[in-house]
Amino acid sequence: MSRKNSLSDNSVVLPFLVHEDNADFPRTELVVKTRKTMPLKSFTDEVRACRDLERFLKTPTILLDIPHTQLYKIMEEMVTKLQKNLDMDEEIAIQATQGFFTSQHQDDTLTSVTQLRQTIQGVKYRSQGQTEFEQSWLTTVCVLPNIKQSYVGIARLRHPVNFGANCEEVKFVVVVISPQKQKFTKSAVEIGRTFSTLLMVDVQLRLQLTEAEDEAQFKDVLEKYLHQLKDRRCHKEDVEMSGKSENREGDKSYSWRDVGRGVYDDLRRRLPHYKSDYVDGIVGKNTISKLLATVLFLYFACLLPDIAFGTLYQESTGGKLNVFTCILSQTFGGLMFAIFGGQPLLIMLTTAPLALYVKVIKMISSTFTWNFSAMYTMVGIWNAIFLLLEAFFNLSFLMKYSTRSTEEIFGFFIALAFTADAVTATITDFDLNYNFPSATDVNSTAVIGQCPTADLCFRPVNSILYLVLMLGTLWLGMTLLHFKNSPYLSARKREILADYSLPISVVTFAFLGSFIFRDIKSEPFYYNKETAFELSVPDVSNLPVVAHLAAMGLGLCLSCLFFVDQNVSGAFVNAPQNKLRKGSAYHWDLVVVALINTVLSIFNLPWLHAALPHSPLHVRALADTEQHVTSIGTVHDEIVRVRETRLSGILSHLLIGASLFFVDILQYIPVSVLQGLFLYLGLSSFIGNQMFERMLLIFTEESSYSPTHYVRNVPQRTVHMFTLVQFIQLIVVSVFGFVNLYYLKMIFPVILLLLLPIRHKILPKFIEKKYLDIMDQ
Repeated sequence: MSRKNSLSDNSVVLPFLVHEDNADFPRTELVVKTRKTMPLKSFTDEVRACRDLERFLKTPTILLDIPHTQLYKIMEEMVTKLQKNLDMDEEIAIQATQGFFTSQHQDDTLTSVTQLRQTIQGVKYRSQGQTEFEQSWLTTVCVLPNIKQSYVGIARLRHPVNFGANCEEVKFVVVVISPQKQKFTKSAVEIGRTFSTLLMVDVQLRLQLTEAEDEAQFKDVLEKYLHQLKDRRCHKEDVEMSGKSENREGDKSYSWRDVGRGVYDDLRRRLPHYKSDYVDGIVGKNTISKLLATVLFLYFACLLPDIAFGTLYQESTGGKLNVFTCILSQTFGGLMFAIFGGQPLLIMLTTAPLALYVKVIKMISSTFTWNFSAMYTMVGIWNAIFLLLEAFFNLSFLMKYSTRSTEEIFGFFIALAFTADAVTATITDFDLNYNFPSATDVNSTAVIGQCPTADLCFRPVNSILYLVLMLGTLWLGMTLLHFKNSPYLSARKREILADYSLPISVVTFAFLGSFIFRDIKSEPFYYNKETAFELSVPDVSNLPVVAHLAAMGLGLCLSCLFFVDQNVSGAFVNAPQNKLRKGSAYHWDLVVVALINTVLSIFNLPWLHAALPHSPLHVRALADTEQHVTSIGTVHDEIVRVRETRLSGILSHLLIGASLFFVDILQYIPVSVLQGLFLYLGLSSFIGNQMFERMLLIFTEESSYSPTHYVRNVPQRTVHMFTLVQFIQLIVVSVFGFVNLYYLKMIFPVILLLLLPIRHKILPKFIEKKYLDIMDQ
């Protein structure tokens, strides 16, 4: 009885061991999936790499803008084109179409990448062990026993297609058909590896192939690229196509004993690109549109701060420096740097720290009854001398010690300076205007809208309008800037609106403030046309010796501020994620800045140096970006190409120079709109600032932390400790930068330089070096 029950129990298991078809699943089978990693193909060492591309270009099979979204239809059309171009036998074509798939039924169900027999995809491995698939292309291979040669076809889809997990935005499909018995280096996988490496490592090549209008232009792009690869091989450059940024000559370390070597290398590196610095501003798809948008962006982003800082200079220097001189200085300095600078994407600007430093010089001059104009000239000349010494003795090599965390502290301070200026101006306006008459004056109808004294007005509506215009400028600018991420309109129209976000917001709310609400009288920025500027050279011979010594000390401290600002701005612009191709010029840029500021000092014009956030925003404005979906489902923008041109800087500063003829008309732009621009520049600088993001983690629930590299790989307590140390450094920098004590402002530039030894000598005593390195990535 027990034996019979045992057999009965076993009979229950048998249906699971015997294959039986049913109505729901008429066909069942097993699929073996193997994941095999391969290195990228080296086009300098492996002979077959260039030969595979060369052979393809002799009789290329290219299909552009295929409208299908089903894999089997795409494969069918590509094999048909191969059959037509390469005289493939019809029977072999049918076998090839079927051979790409695990299923032999060619119907609408074959839509997923998982149904392909063998594919190649790119994978990026981050230092924390995280993997990220390259989802813009797909290579699929097929091996047939009855063919004698290999076939390769490339298809560009009309729209990115979702073929399943880790293959969600495919734009290019490469098919490879190869004989079964073939030399290893000529196998289907090796040929597929060649074309996969091309699409994997060079984002700009993918962009050019995407923009090709016909098959001839598509082929021409590949032929030019092949020629470049051969040149690299002939010159025996050790260039491994690995997706990592190449080490540029601009990243060399120099000793201070190599006098002038850094300047010489900068010139030798940048001069061959000088012609292309102009050509790249007019050649290429959408380049003219990008250039015009960038010119208008720079016009408003530089002109309006000049007006605001000119007003500060007017108050702090008693009119020696003013709005007119700021615009004139911006025009001259910006043009000279755009023409002669090594890195033309840097934007020269007078900044809040410079305005504070000029105020210090004025206070010292007034205290000791020295001539301010002569003192200003001598401080500027000494500053230029020290900058030239720093350039020729290669002190920019110190910036190799500047890490992401120290640069973010400085960037955070600049963003705070812009934001603080806007908030302070708003509070000042409310103190002046947002007042109401007392009970004794309530019967007087003339009180509302009047100013009994210079420091007291009963105009609350003015303050309300001030707030509306300032916040409105910020809101519209930020909304249009991020409009490209919305689903509305077409992609091109969204991009145009994002490119012109700042000009649109400024013009819109300037019109609202000056015309729609013209009945509400507001104070324009101060400008006196009669005393705007007088071209003269101060007599420095009347300064006593102690004044010259003081000027030398002030010039030394000022050169530290220039050195930090110029090099940190250069580091932001030349960051690897911007994918710039022409190299940096840190030492030569210091020389150009020194010479420009020598001229500005002689004629008592405001000083200029590379500015944040204008310089990185300039790079962003000239860039093409594409969105990438990471393995964790988040979407981020990645720069594909930047138009490295001088034309944007030259044209924008010519427009700024033209503004000198109608400065009085610019007074129609309300001061509140200028402050809205400051808020726009300040708040946009917080976006992408890792220090700011980590500060928010302190107030964020742990389950809601973003899976960033430092959250995954650094203990939470260490992350917060590092953020706290950064915050303390920021407070110290802000105290020396914002507190209205001139002896603190004098050493402010030195405080900035002290951030470097703090990061490398003090922090490692409290936080492990490996964690510091991870958070500085």
